[in-house]
Amino acid sequence: MQDTERLSLKTKIGYALGDFGGSIPFQSVTLFIVFYFTDVFGLSAAAAGLIFAIAKLWNAVCDPAIGSFSDRLQTRWGQKRPFLLFGAVPFGISFFLLVAAPQIEAKFAYALVTFLLFSTAYSIVSVPYGAITASISSSPEERSSLTAYRMAFAILAILFVGGATRPIVDAFDTPQEGFRYVGLLYGVLAAVFTIVTFATTYERSRVTIVEHLGFIERLRIVKSNVPFLLLNGAIIVHLAAITVVATIVNYYFKYNLRSEALTPLAFVSLFVAAALTLPLWLRLEKKIGRKSTFNAGMALLSLMLVPLLLIENPNPYVVIAVMIVAGAGMSTIYVFPWSMVPSTIDYSEWKTGQRHEGLFYGFFYFSFKAAAALGGLLAGLGLDLAGYSASAGESGTLGDGTLTGIRILLTALPIALMMAGIAFVHFYPIDEAMERQFRNS
Repeated sequence: MQDTERLSLKTKIGYALGDFGGSIPFQSVTLFIVFYFTDVFGLSAAAAGLIFAIAKLWNAVCDPAIGSFSDRLQTRWGQKRPFLLFGAVPFGISFFLLVAAPQIEAKFAYALVTFLLFSTAYSIVSVPYGAITASISSSPEERSSLTAYRMAFAILAILFVGGATRPIVDAFDTPQEGFRYVGLLYGVLAAVFTIVTFATTYERSRVTIVEHLGFIERLRIVKSNVPFLLLNGAIIVHLAAITVVATIVNYYFKYNLRSEALTPLAFVSLFVAAALTLPLWLRLEKKIGRKSTFNAGMALLSLMLVPLLLIENPNPYVVIAVMIVAGAGMSTIYVFPWSMVPSTIDYSEWKTGQRHEGLFYGFFYFSFKAAAALGGLLAGLGLDLAGYSASAGESGTLGDGTLTGIRILLTALPIALMMAGIAFVHFYPIDEAMERQFRNS
């Protein structure tokens, strides 16, 4: 693990385009699939929720298994890149099938099967894709830089999906036809950009073939890696907090601020600020290290929620200004966890003599999905405890207790979660000196 050669701009952009392509279908599912299932395809909300629950259980087994399998693969293209080459087209097709809206009777069965196919196809591409970060370079600085490019393009994908999907759907005579075209377009983009990443990246670090591992053995290996567990804990609570904010901000602007029309501007401000401030955090990393920079960003995000907790009815444009600064802090979660995972893999190899890139990335990807599910669950339960109901919301007014509950959900709950995440990262033991020891071993 001695190689610290700088990565070329072509390699960084080529790698980042893979996340742009992969994030287009993934973010489409995140933002629109519930609406599609209920209002376009004709499923009940309960059926849609059951499909999501089954998919999460499947991911708990599927993601680590794919990662572990990639650790045992040996081809002329490397260990991870073949998954991009051979998984790209099935990935694109699976998204098209998911939103194709066929006129059939067995709607639940079709939605469940296609959602599981999409989840599996996404994992087949995304888990090895993420693991390439650990094998393309052994330099922590280059890994952070590569991840910054990747996450900048991922944020662009979020903005693209958020801004383009509904206009495309609305351009057709029916939403079924519109979503079918979205599935075709986004599926093609996902496949093409995934293949571009295969063609422009490589795996440099030495290949270590590991034996087949059962599920219990995988858990044992992961449990023995304390830095990975701490990082995993941090990402779960941080992403759950951000999911709560992203969910509740819709209700906050509609009912507390009575400015529903400004909600899209708030989201755009948040993510544009996150993208634009990525280079600033990378500069700070060189001075104070990744761990401290990550915590500084999340502390800034937490701090920006405090005035929204204390002020009952702020000016909506002041809230948007707060969201811009909060987005700058949120930027760190798109870079540093992903660039810190390779160090936990290096730690495991240094400690055990075996390298399990795919296995750890498989668990990490599942944690991302579980965190989003946890955040959604907390937001839903919180709204219920606050006394919110859709029928009451239809009148456009809510009681004072419910409005206070929405404000607490937007601020106090995420702050508490992020404080826990900051504590996890504080105890994360890998520093720059230890990373140099890994590279020299």
